Amino acid sequence: MQSTDQENIFTSKLNVTSIILSVIGFSVSLYSLIVHLQVTLKSSGKQLCDFNSTVSCSAVIGSSFGEIASIPLGAYGMTFFAILFSAAILPKFTQVTKKWLAQLELMLAGLGFISVICLAYISYFKLQLVCPACSIVHITVLLYSGMKVFEYIKVKNTPVGPKNDAFIRFMAVSLCLGLPPLAIGLLAPIIAPYFSSSDKDKTSSSVNNSTAPVNNSNPGNMQQMNNLMSFNKTNFVGNGEDYRRGSDSAKVVVQVFSDFGCPHCRIATEGMTKAQDAFGLEKVVIVYKFFPFSNKCNPHISHEGVYPYSCTLAEAARCAGQQGKFWEFKTWAFEGQTWNNAQRAENFSSDGLKKHVGEMGLNTNAFEQCMNSHVEVQKLKDDAGFANKLGIEGTPLIYINGQQYNGEHSAEAFLQAFGQAYGK
Repeated sequence: MQSTDQENIFTSKLNVTSIILSVIGFSVSLYSLIVHLQVTLKSSGKQLCDFNSTVSCSAVIGSSFGEIASIPLGAYGMTFFAILFSAAILPKFTQVTKKWLAQLELMLAGLGFISVICLAYISYFKLQLVCPACSIVHITVLLYSGMKVFEYIKVKNTPVGPKNDAFIRFMAVSLCLGLPPLAIGLLAPIIAPYFSSSDKDKTSSSVNNSTAPVNNSNPGNMQQMNNLMSFNKTNFVGNGEDYRRGSDSAKVVVQVFSDFGCPHCRIATEGMTKAQDAFGLEKVVIVYKFFPFSNKCNPHISHEGVYPYSCTLAEAARCAGQQGKFWEFKTWAFEGQTWNNAQRAENFSSDGLKKHVGEMGLNTNAFEQCMNSHVEVQKLKDDAGFANKLGIEGTPLIYINGQQYNGEHSAEAFLQAFGQAYGK
């Protein structure tokens, strides 16, 4: 009789379903982390789970909501599912009662449920985007939560059992399995760019396999490096004016190739302009070029891209630049990354663009004529061709005084880079 009571109170069996769900969740979270790193290194590149502008992993994961405290959400997901796995295998590490384990797993399920509701709201309602990988994680957590509610109801009237070291052992296993993913999430975005940089000498560009990155030490590339230190100053010279911020005689020349659909381009632009303001506009000039990830205006891209406004906004920014408002328009265009689909469709339509430039004080007729004639498209193609020769693998591609910059996109990092370039 006592043995039967013990069996009713304690459990030594593994919950296979919990283990399977935690493994699925961990695996998909790992994939999300990989996508995050790919978005970081090849910002606008199309990922396997990017189906269109609405159903896109990189659009959600690469948004401003894709990180918390500089750690990608995928790393948090890996940690969470590692903890669920720890709870599932706990009966093999210590004597644990069914009710105590059910209470523990129900608490974890509740934490996961609340997190999923918040993240789903951000994705489906705030961003109005669907991330397939994120959706699988959400469904996995919901299934786990439902199962744990059912399991708790079954054992809620059983005795709690004597106290032991079950919680301490659970914490020990959870720390061993849960801390490494957090560490990976924190360090990977910092370390990955350095590996990417070194790999460029070994592999060809993902944008165009026929090109290789520039070797700055090769004398045959000196003309290309000289081009990075020069820029066109008027729309009537060569392939059009290079819009720039700062003094034309500045010692530090920053060339950046960007795409309005790229989250890290927005972050990098904000960081470098803040650093430029602090360092001095007379010492640093930022020359802005484009590499839209869309074959609508970039012949070096084989698809239309996941951001349908890349070419339209790049063209519109240059049309606004003809009237001296390039940088103001650029800032507004990047704000579109924080809008929902309906807002983007309205503001980035022909009427929406015309309305905005009118509010900026521009001549709307001249702007409209520029857009309709597509006079600036050739400049976009020229910028893209130059970037392709440099072996561009993703945006933003940044050169400071002819040397490729692969550092962080914070104002502090750019300020340090400007100082080093100015001192040479």
